[in-house]
Amino acid sequence: MSKTKTEDSQVNAETKKLNTRKLKYGSLATAITVIFIVAVVLVNILATQVTKRFGMKIDVTKEQLFEVSQQTRDYLDTIEDNIDISVMVDENAMENGGIYYKLVKEVTEKYASCSDKINLNYYDPEKHPEVVAKYKQFYTDSINSGDIVINCGERIRVLTMGDLYETQMDETTYQQKITAINADQELTSAVMYVANPNPPVIGIVSCKSSDSVMVSLSQLQSIIEKNGYKVETVDLLTQDADPKYSMLILPAPYNDLTQDVIDKLDKYLYNDGNLGTNLFYIANCDQRETPNIDVFLEEWGIKAETGYVINVDPKSSMTPAIAGLQNHYSAGKLNIADDEYKSLVNNDTLPIVSPFARPLTLLFDKKDDRETKAILQTVETTIINDGTMTDKNKGDMPQSVQNVLVLGSKHIYKDSNQLSSNVIVSGSAYMLDYALTSDSSYNNQEFTINLLNKFTSKEGITILSKSLDIASISINEAQANRLTWVVAIILPLLIIITGLIVFIRRRNR
Repeated sequence: MSKTKTEDSQVNAETKKLNTRKLKYGSLATAITVIFIVAVVLVNILATQVTKRFGMKIDVTKEQLFEVSQQTRDYLDTIEDNIDISVMVDENAMENGGIYYKLVKEVTEKYASCSDKINLNYYDPEKHPEVVAKYKQFYTDSINSGDIVINCGERIRVLTMGDLYETQMDETTYQQKITAINADQELTSAVMYVANPNPPVIGIVSCKSSDSVMVSLSQLQSIIEKNGYKVETVDLLTQDADPKYSMLILPAPYNDLTQDVIDKLDKYLYNDGNLGTNLFYIANCDQRETPNIDVFLEEWGIKAETGYVINVDPKSSMTPAIAGLQNHYSAGKLNIADDEYKSLVNNDTLPIVSPFARPLTLLFDKKDDRETKAILQTVETTIINDGTMTDKNKGDMPQSVQNVLVLGSKHIYKDSNQLSSNVIVSGSAYMLDYALTSDSSYNNQEFTINLLNKFTSKEGITILSKSLDIASISINEAQANRLTWVVAIILPLLIIITGLIVFIRRRNR
């Protein structure tokens, strides 16, 4: 009997010891679990605050749609004055709104996080009329709910939310869908505008162009303005060419200019002997005869030939869309002929093309106080269609390098300083076609804008919109239902069953 009691005592002691051990380990496991959960919550809170303050979100989209380009970051580092970006929508409404509100909130916060000089705020204009009144002191147009106001001192630019993205009608659902994000481009353009109290002014000479040229160049003014310039239209039939213009652009006049207009261009470029002005003449293959323009160009050492260039080597040709011609056409890749201009593009693997460009002949290298340069040239496998080309003789026509963008300069020296006026000539208006310049697979826009920057002595950047061409996963309704079962039911059940098995096995040890 005593033996049994002894054995019972030992069993009870061991059971108590085992229970104590289970309680000890169970308490430890519970404590670890609680600490882990608290740590996760704290890390989540910290990460949320850091994200809000510094915009530390990871953009995993194909084209880094929400990322700010390095060019923009470098530019924002140079800003000295504070810039206010005011979104005229309550922040909660932005957070809980539809996809367009959320997109705008995401990109503006990402943008503002790039510089401590940029202050981002959200205002409901009905609740904060004083904010609208402050901006209306310097802005004559209306400021509405949903607008984005960029402000520095007395300079203001107002964007709409729609300016930050491009939409297109879905032909299957008849609903608008976002096709590209312009936030980096539009916000930087606005910041450049308000941050510079004296932006360079470019004048576009009004003239009659062909219908296709007018369509192709319909976005030219907008493209230039978005890169920090002020752009005005100049009618040389009724006004003089003011030397306040850093550059005049003459966009492929269909008919010749009058001698009076030519004289005004000469006066502008001479600038009372001070020079320092620039003319960008855009020629095109569909122009009529222009004898007055031809004589003017010859003084600058340039001749725009008739016909247009064709590259017969498909390996060095592209097929860009040309909005003015409403189709895709073959165009040969161009080479930057002068090393001085190679820095105008960041990625030299992207092509520059000039569809249907008139060949440009340089009449001299240097002559008295003038000199010429070729800037863009075709490849060697180029022929000229001068109206005599046929399918039969195309293979027999001579092939050679042709100039399609050239420069004529006049120099004088004052107090040991060289002063220059320049005439830049492009052989094709389609080089600046809006479909081509908005295509990020070509260098046309970047090269052209940086060319303007170079001759107007403007520091600038070129940013394209980002296409929303993202690969998606297409599944039918049955697949969607199966996926719902897996994610919502099967996986949670597997986790619960696994937890029960672990619990029972530990309890029976």
